[in-house]
Amino acid sequence: MTAKAALVCAVAAAATGCTRSATQRPPGPIVSTLFALDADFGADGDAIVRAFSSLQDIVAAVEQRHRRTRGDVADDINVVVFGEFGFQREIESTASRFFQLSSVLGDRRGSCLGLGALYLAIGERIGVPLDGILLPGHFFVRTRGPGGHNVELLRRGEAMPDEWYRKKYRPWPENRSAYFRPVTVSELGSIHWYNRGNDLRAAGDLGAAEQAFARAAQEFPGFAEAHASLGAAQQRRGAFAEAEASYRAAARAWPDLPGLAHNLELLQEQRDPDAAAQR
Repeated sequence: MTAKAALVCAVAAAATGCTRSATQRPPGPIVSTLFALDADFGADGDAIVRAFSSLQDIVAAVEQRHRRTRGDVADDINVVVFGEFGFQREIESTASRFFQLSSVLGDRRGSCLGLGALYLAIGERIGVPLDGILLPGHFFVRTRGPGGHNVELLRRGEAMPDEWYRKKYRPWPENRSAYFRPVTVSELGSIHWYNRGNDLRAAGDLGAAEQAFARAAQEFPGFAEAHASLGAAQQRRGAFAEAEASYRAAARAWPDLPGLAHNLELLQEQRDPDAAAQR
């Protein structure tokens, strides 16, 4: 049995011991993926099990409140997460602890991705699926079905209209792109790997950052920023052919990705400095 498989079994055992309805279920694909990512990122197994227990407490509180209110489930999650449990947003730091589910649960503080992952985990546990939505530099969740609405985690779960996101986070490619539509569980994992790469790069671990970007790009081919960041890491270590291939993949996903044309121009200058000097 692998370490990650053992971790999932430990988390599942923690669920089995509970007597509350939603918390009796074994971990679903979202929760399993998020805690497996934590293990990949170096989180201690005992800390992950404690975090799962904390998640169970939140889920039980949401269920109890929802039985009482019979209202919008997102509103009930908002009250429990930001009110009863006192979670806070993090908008200054991009460190991994603010998007890793176990540390978000432990510190009760998260980035848009960290809080979004928490909401997706809660939704899966209570059997009311939510959708994760990716934008350039941002992540939020959306409820499903008639009356579905956006849930903005950096504004304590406030329902924000689509136009608010279009004004604040544009541009992005609208058609058949990675943005402004529900992400899959695999894509959610890739977004975490991309953010992990950014954290590693900021810490100066360029080799590990490149590996993280490569995993994000491989598992989420339409994620232009992952390809572009991979290309930049490859370019920095002098792997110019690989960097160009990554930049071309980014261009296929988003031809007008800000900064991409400049990176390609710098790459060509590095590959042929004599030609660049003659221009």
